[in-house]
Amino acid sequence: AEAAPNLAITKSVSPVHVTENGTLTYTFRIQNYGSVAATNTTGVVITDTFAPVLNNLTAALNGTAWTAATDYTYNEATGTFSSTAGAITVPAATYTQDSTTGAWVVTPGESTLVITGTV
Repeated sequence: AEAAPNLAITKSVSPVHVTENGTLTYTFRIQNYGSVAATNTTGVVITDTFAPVLNNLTAALNGTAWTAATDYTYNEATGTFSSTAGAITVPAATYTQDSTTGAWVVTPGESTLVITGTV
């Protein structure tokens, strides 16, 4: 088996309906099925373009607030968001074997990136 991160990302938005000056929250659930953590040296980057464009954007990874220009960039004219290479870290998966069946169970490591802004 390759010793490397193996990431999967799920994106959700809430609320589904929002009015002008309302708040939208995008949540990125990042799961690592690999045997090695994604660290600052791995250089993971998430890029997305928000439509509608968000104003007063805030971002946090696992509940810790991010700083614009240090942890991410955001273009308010285009709605393009990009994390800084290495700002995203995700722990390695854990593997356990059922003693009765011998089946292996993979529990992915997980991090959550939450981005909020007004429309």
